[in-house]
Amino acid sequence: MKKSFTHEVKSELLAKDREADNAFLAFCYGLFLFSSAFTLNAMYLKTENRELAHAYAAGAKRLAGVKANIVSTKGGTYTCEIAAAEDKKRIFAAFSLSGSEFALRINRTNIDGESCYADFLAGAFCACGSVADPKKDYHLEFAVAYYQLCKDLMKLISEIEPDEPLVPKKVVRKYDMVVYFKGSEPIEDLLFFMGAQNSAFDLVNAKVEKDIRNRANRLKNCDSANLDKVTKAGVKQAKAIRRIKNKKGFEYLPEELREVAQIRLENPDMALSEIAAQMQEPISRSGVNHRLKKLEKIAEEL
Repeated sequence: MKKSFTHEVKSELLAKDREADNAFLAFCYGLFLFSSAFTLNAMYLKTENRELAHAYAAGAKRLAGVKANIVSTKGGTYTCEIAAAEDKKRIFAAFSLSGSEFALRINRTNIDGESCYADFLAGAFCACGSVADPKKDYHLEFAVAYYQLCKDLMKLISEIEPDEPLVPKKVVRKYDMVVYFKGSEPIEDLLFFMGAQNSAFDLVNAKVEKDIRNRANRLKNCDSANLDKVTKAGVKQAKAIRRIKNKKGFEYLPEELREVAQIRLENPDMALSEIAAQMQEPISRSGVNHRLKKLEKIAEEL
């Protein structure tokens, strides 16, 4: 079964080296904070990505010496849970939290250094993000369960590039607030920033292929329209010439019109440039068009 583009992006983000403690802390903070549940009552991540479930468990072990339980279903869903109350407290303590905070917010003391913002967002995306297949659509989103957390995330993303800020949009979907981007360029920028460079290049390549395909289709449609136009004009001209021939005969026509009339009558779908090439003496495309219009006018007057 082919993996989704979201799965590919998350796999790339998970594979990034985060040996430095501050990078690892920032990534895990994003992963745990935006997971399926992050409270003293419930702490778990539900995902269809096996690598991600094991990354969550590895994070709990390295951060706080806590063992997380991974349960899988036949449908391919993995739930990685920290069940014991004391273990949950240890996880909160690793992030300098008590678990009794009034609301879940982004505590920036867990994001130590400019480079760690990329790791934090990578963790958040792995926990609650998704991105459409760029061959079909340009859409990236974070589905966030808490209002203040959603506001904090939007503010943090908007601060990434002060000169050309990324400005996400927000919509409410069922029980989640969805922070999202439309359009290829902001999604490319965010993927690059988080560390998914290969996926960003895949998006760029998909966009180029799509542009080339669309351009080819436009040219094809244009060619078809021009062909239809040429054919209709040729049929009309041949009909006019046939009228002249039946009523007066070709001898009635001046010699300069006789040759072009014969060629058009025999080739109603031939382009003007092709008729010009068939003439015994060189003549331009516009010259052919001018003579055919004369023939149409003669036919109208008969």
